[in-house]
Formats: sequence, structure tokens, C-alpha cells
Amino acid sequence: MVPIAARTRAFAFSCMLLLCMTPPARSQTVALPFTCSHSVRTDHLPEFVAPPAPNLYNTSPTLKVGWGIDSPTGFVRIGGEVWVFFNSGNQYGTTVKVARYRGRDFEHTERQADGVITVEAGVSTHFCGGLWYDSTAGKLYAPIHCEYAREIQPPAGWSRKKTRLATSTDRGQTWNLEGDILTDFLPGNEDWLKFSGSYFEAGPADFDFYADERGGYFYIFTCNAYAPKSGAMNNFLWFNEAARCAIGDRMAPGRWLKFYRGGWTEPGLGGKASRVTMGSYSMYGRVIFSRFLKTYMRIGVVLGAVDRRYTTLGFGDGSVYCSTCDDLATQQWTPMGKIVDDPSNAKFGFTLTDERGVDPSSCDRTLRLYNYWLYDIPSRAIDITFGPGTTTATGFPRYGSYAFEPLPESGDTVVSRQTKIVGCEDNETVYGGSGWTRREGAAYFQGAAKESGAKGAFVQMSFTGPSVYWRGVADSAGGIADVYLDGKCVETVDTYFHDELPDQFAFVRTGLDPRVAHVVKIVVRGEKNPRSAGTIIRHTAFEYGAESYRASAGFSSVMGKNNWYYGNAQGRDVRFIDFIRTPSPVPGGRENKTFTNEWRDTSGGRVGNDYQACVSRPVSRTWLAPHSGIVRVEGSVMADSTGGSTRILLNNRVTWSGRVDPRGVPAAHDLTLDVAPGDAVQFTLNEKTGNGSAAVRWDPIITFLK
Repeated sequence: MVPIAARTRAFAFSCMLLLCMTPPARSQTVALPFTCSHSVRTDHLPEFVAPPAPNLYNTSPTLKVGWGIDSPTGFVRIGGEVWVFFNSGNQYGTTVKVARYRGRDFEHTERQADGVITVEAGVSTHFCGGLWYDSTAGKLYAPIHCEYAREIQPPAGWSRKKTRLATSTDRGQTWNLEGDILTDFLPGNEDWLKFSGSYFEAGPADFDFYADERGGYFYIFTCNAYAPKSGAMNNFLWFNEAARCAIGDRMAPGRWLKFYRGGWTEPGLGGKASRVTMGSYSMYGRVIFSRFLKTYMRIGVVLGAVDRRYTTLGFGDGSVYCSTCDDLATQQWTPMGKIVDDPSNAKFGFTLTDERGVDPSSCDRTLRLYNYWLYDIPSRAIDITFGPGTTTATGFPRYGSYAFEPLPESGDTVVSRQTKIVGCEDNETVYGGSGWTRREGAAYFQGAAKESGAKGAFVQMSFTGPSVYWRGVADSAGGIADVYLDGKCVETVDTYFHDELPDQFAFVRTGLDPRVAHVVKIVVRGEKNPRSAGTIIRHTAFEYGAESYRASAGFSSVMGKNNWYYGNAQGRDVRFIDFIRTPSPVPGGRENKTFTNEWRDTSGGRVGNDYQACVSRPVSRTWLAPHSGIVRVEGSVMADSTGGSTRILLNNRVTWSGRVDPRGVPAAHDLTLDVAPGDAVQFTLNEKTGNGSAAVRWDPIITFLK
């Protein structure tokens, strides 16, 4: 969703006369500094981007392609010749073959003897096409996309990822593994459950490498994601990050720095990074410098385009987009403009060259784009010619997609925001006017949204805090709403978009006075974008800036992380269990694993992200106050097949007690407590009746009021 501003009808968010608005921080509909035309061909392409038959595991007489184009193919110039390197065979083996081609240009090469690289077991080796040749030392450098801890998928939505470095001094016949150069914040194999809440950082890989010899740095643009610890991947939660290394440092491990809040300050190994966007979303593609336009161009598909091998949640438009940047040091990319309109495209692999097919780093007026992917035949070569003028950037919503819980391990200010989320059915939400109905959806916060298209209908929330975020769903029937803050109309928002975006921010306002009460109000205008099928405003949640601790959002395998302890205030007599493992009934077979992700005591009591279960003695979840203040303690206790008693204690003093109704009727609590540093608020399930160790749902929220 974007604020309405005067713009041409070619924009995805059409223009209209505003009755209230404020200028956006950065428009999603600026114009790119070029026009372009293109031509496409599919014949006479090299086999390393065009497998000879539409078969996922196709094998030609001389080259195993198949998964070999699961990652982009790249090339490098050595001594006036073009050399192409990519995987030939099993990327998941310990001895990985590397196909080698040499010739006068990218399309006219001859096969050379395969090279080889030896790696440890359990870590994949994907040559992603990032190559640089040091002519003075006669040495090749190749960052490598790696997948590891793949046994966690399922239940996890993805495997772990990182980027490594390989080098060769014999033109790719033998490769030496130099080590990791980019990892996530917690990169150990067993660290994925140490991340807070429901997600873990998949890791910086699936990258685009660019050697910017003009500026003196190597750049890697990675595709990272927050993947669910259990469940299908949400493609909207993919994003770009950037890292760089001085060319003089020769890509060495430990010499890379991540882009973090406007500067290059965080280490590539274990550091945090901010999102790098081309507007509100990012891109899976390649970078090239246009001498004709005097700018860097990033060309590819929108990151988050749905890959139906894994999920249906993502962008349905696989068209080819472009964004530009004048200085890679700043990472100030323009919003994306569509240069090849092809919504059904599922070819996610890109190789860019100049029009002669010999230079991967720069072009003049024309560039060539090779577009391919796995079994999506035919592959194609697209010649794109640029001219003077402007191209309208596509009107993606102003804000990107974010998980429904803050992710404190992220270096991005919005991803790691500290807020309290208020669902559409929470008591703090007030509705007025007509037409409000409930809509269920697995992708919505707490599985529900409220919607109305009636003029004058409104939803509002009162809060005290420095920021407010509105989660209003964008979709093909989205309408237009006015946003009021403290009684003043501050923005008009158009919620039309051709794809449904269930975890999108529609409005964000920061820098508010945190000491006074505020009111945010969304008013349905009963109007719509000409492209929209309706005037519907769909509300899923508000968030506001607060020091708030939701049990499920802070849950992890680390005792005491985010101030939460399990079992009792001291965390004694409990241990964390990731999987229950049992031997295979078949000799030599794989062990059977059941995902648990919970803390257990010796009696069989359990504490999970939003539940507790006891067998023969009480089981507790405890929060320790980091400082003094007044806190609000909210939540409800609910079970479907068991009963029992619950208590909330402050330093062993009972402040609330309730009975668990076995018929699924919740027992709610909402109280305020004075706490001092180190005070323990303990949520205890004392006894149970009914179905053995069945879980009781209890996801308390503790919020500092002052």
C-alpha cells in the first residue's frame, strides 16, 4: 500500500485528488532514467543455460545439467578468453565436479576437462556464477553458495545457508576451499532454534557477485530469509542484504563487511545486516554497469516471486524488473521498473553480459540477459537496448512484508522493531460504522481479519508509544482509506495490489511523543483504484512501539533469552529437546525424528512456545524483570481436552489464579504489577485432569506501561 500522490495512470497505484496526505519518505513510483526495448530468442543457446530436454534430472552425453542450473551460471575473462565455470554433478557431495568451458564469448565455448573441489560432508557446493580473476597472480576467486543443516527441512521452511570462498591457480582444474566469508548471526549447525520466536535466519547466500573495479570493492548481494522453524516458507519474507570487501583484500575470510543501517560496519561472519531494497521489495538477479546510462543496474525477478516447488505464498508476477544505483557504496537503489512484461515467467536464473557476450561487469547501450531455470524450458536470451527518456517504476506497496513478531537478531530496524501487536479481535481494537465482517485466513495474524467497504466505517486503537504500524491487507479488491493520527488526517492509503499481501504494513509512523496517549484511526472512504475489484479495507492488526514481551515471540532454546526462563525461575531440572529420535525399524535406515522444540523436566512436564503441559508436578514459564516499572500482564489459558488450575505469581506471591476449562473456554487475565529489577513473574500450570500430558495453550504478554 502506498500513499496516493499525483502520478500517471501507468502507475500501479493510480492518481487521484487527495483530501489528506503527507509526502512519502520515498516514493514507489519515481521514474527510471531510461526507455528500453527488447528482443528474445531461444535457439542456439549454450547447454549450460539451456538443457537439451525438459527433464528435471536430464543428463546429456557429456554434461549432467539437471540441478546444475539451480543456481545462476557465471563467467570470467582470462587472457582475452571467456571461461565459464559451474557445477557438473552432485552439489551435495564431498568431491564436486566443476564444468569448465573456454571460448571467444559466452555462447561460443568448448568443453574442457572437469575441475574438482573437495569439501566436508553435509555442506553443499553451488558455483553461483560469481567469479574474479587476478591476472597478476594468475588466480581465480569464486564465492560459493552453500546449504547445510539440510536435515531440518522438514519441519523447517528452509535449510541453513552461507557463502564461502574457493580459489584456483590452474584455471579451475583444482579448487581450494578458503573458508566461510558470509554467515548469518547464529551460524552454527545447531543454532537455528536459538533464534527468538517462530523463525530463524536462513543465511546470506543465493547471491549475486559483482566486482566494482571503479570503486575498488567486491560486492555480494545475498538473498536471505526468515524461515519458519516449523511450516511452509513464506516467500514474502525473503529480502536482499549486501556485503563488500576491498579488492586489495582478495575476498579473504574475515575481510567482508555487511551493510548495516547506512554503513559498512558489521562483520561478514556472524554480523547483523539491514535490508537492501529496490523500493519496498528486493530482487533476485544480477548487477551490471551501463556506460551509456552511467549507472549500475540490477536486473532480475522480484524477490519473493513464488517458487511452486516449495510454497504458493509469494508474488505471482515473474516478470523481469530493473533498479538503478549511482553509487554502490550508498546502496540507494531506485524502485523497480518492469522491462520485460511476462507474469507467468518461472525462470529465476540470470546471467548478464554486454552485447558481445564477453564482459559480465559492464555494457554500453545494449546488454544481453540469459534467463533460465531448472526444467522451465525453453531458456532464452534477451537483448535489451536502452534509450533516453524515462520508464515508470512499478507501484509496489510502499512498505515490505514483515513477520507478525519482531525478530531481535536482525540488524534491520523494522524487522527488529520492539512493538506490541494488537490483533483485529483484541479488546483494544474499536470498530465503528457499518459493514464489518470477520474473514478467516491462515496467513492472517491469529488467523483472522475484519473487513468493510462501507464509506465511513472505521477501526481505531489508543496507545502510548513512539511509533505505530497498521497491518492492512493489500489485494485485488483493496479500497482506499484515510489514516488519522490524534484526530488529524495524515495519510491516504490505497490498498489495491494484484497479489494478496497478508503481512504487509499499510501505514507506519515513527518519532511520536512516547509520553502521551495517541489514537490511530483508519476510515474507509468507499472509493477504489480503477484497477481494484472493490472498496474493501481489510484490517489484521495494529502494532505500537513498546517494551513488550510475548512468550511465543521470545521463546528459544536458550535459557534466559529475552528474559524468559523455563521450568522455574532458576531453570533447574529442565533441558531443551529439539527432536525425539528413534532408530529406524529397518536395518541401516534413517532414524525417525519428531520435532518438539520444547523444554522438558524429568517428570515429563513441557513448556513450548505458546503452551505448557504437566504430568505429575507443576510446570512453569518465568519472566524476570530487566528493570523497575509497572507492567501489564495479559493473556488467556485454554485447552481442548484437559482441565486444571493455573496461577500467576510475583516472587512467590499469587496475583491471579484460574481454572482451565476442558471444553475450550478461555480463562483470561489482565493485571498490572509493580516490578523491580530481577523480580520473577511466574506462569504456573499446577495440576491437570483429563487427557494425560495434553498441552494447555498459554501465551502471556508482559508490557511496560511506565
